[in-house]
Amino acid sequence: MDTSVYWFKQQRPQGEPLRGTVSSEVVVVGGGIAGLTCAQALADRGVEVTVVEQTFCGAGASGKSSGFITPDSELDLSDLVANYGEARGQALWEFAKSGLERIRGTIQALAIDCDYQLQDSLFVAQSARAFRNVIEVEHRTHASLGYHSTVYERASLEAILGSRVYQGGIRYGGTFGINSFAYCRALRSALAQQGVRIFEGTPVTRLTAGGVETPGGAVTARSVAVLTDYELPALGLAAPVYHIQTFLSISRPLRDHEIRTIFPGDRLMVWDTDLIYQYFRITGEGRLLLGGANLCSMYSSRERPSSEPVARKLYRYLFKHFPSLKLEIEHLWSGLIGVSQDFAPVAARHDALPAVYFAGAAAGLPWAAALGEYLAEKITEGRAEFDDVLSPGRSFPIGRRLQCLLGKPAAFALSHGIAKYLRK
Repeated sequence: MDTSVYWFKQQRPQGEPLRGTVSSEVVVVGGGIAGLTCAQALADRGVEVTVVEQTFCGAGASGKSSGFITPDSELDLSDLVANYGEARGQALWEFAKSGLERIRGTIQALAIDCDYQLQDSLFVAQSARAFRNVIEVEHRTHASLGYHSTVYERASLEAILGSRVYQGGIRYGGTFGINSFAYCRALRSALAQQGVRIFEGTPVTRLTAGGVETPGGAVTARSVAVLTDYELPALGLAAPVYHIQTFLSISRPLRDHEIRTIFPGDRLMVWDTDLIYQYFRITGEGRLLLGGANLCSMYSSRERPSSEPVARKLYRYLFKHFPSLKLEIEHLWSGLIGVSQDFAPVAARHDALPAVYFAGAAAGLPWAAALGEYLAEKITEGRAEFDDVLSPGRSFPIGRRLQCLLGKPAAFALSHGIAKYLRK
């Protein structure tokens, strides 16, 4: 099984590193969806922008992603409402949806070829208890806030998902899948054509009051926007973020009857209610994307590029849910996703360096896009309506002292376990 990222084999990014000193109104640090969206939003407002990326745009979590473009992430709509109240929870859901529409609008406006697949979202229960405690609650929350969704009992679910194992699910539309790496590369090219200077292979070594320093030079700027996800602390930012490691696999191209074995009707984006959940969809090439993780590697302090236990787990999952499907996985690769203890992102202005703004831990591509636009508008217009929710100084399930005693991996694992068990 090939452990390289499938998307990376289709392109060989070659970018110019920064050499010398350049000046700009704003320098954006990070070339993932959050950073590129921030640069896009700034450029659309006539701001002179420079982007610096330590490897190449789309090299991190954004480019390794399954491309699920749905406002659901680690936080479902019902979680947002339970955590923040009905009005605030709905506002945050709409915030995530704004990121979804930003991505969709960019694809359409720039005619980006990124395997854009209209696919409804389907959240499925692995047990009868999960169906009652998660799926039905989620459906009621959607309905109470005026969002259309369809709830499926076990018997009716088989008409749209070819497995007898799941106990039910909730489906809603307006979502889609993409090749997120192709999206990042195309947006990078469009921004360069628009006049945004982009330097790849350019890690930032130090943030300053007037820009950033790199091994080959510096960018002087009025404002700095740092969107490096879980690597925020590496730049000296007191951001309470860590990472979780997940794995994504892609199969050989499936025949039509094999796809119909999984999806008798429409092709959907599916994830389940397991504590460490699985998720899957079909690409435009007819390949199955299947993601998951295991507890041993999920909170590892460093990325593990391959994992035989995860591969075995994914094969067992396929056999359990689709026993007649004889499927070969061609690639299995790892990725690190930035998270906070409560799964909400962080965004703030640096206390000691007021020219520096930062954001990260957007577990989900629409959240990342929304966060990038939020930071751009914070710089240019002082946007602040979600600053309390996104504040890195907010209260978390595990306090700083206990986190120091436990260590970050154990503290984040415990915090996430509490959150997931309480709501499931």
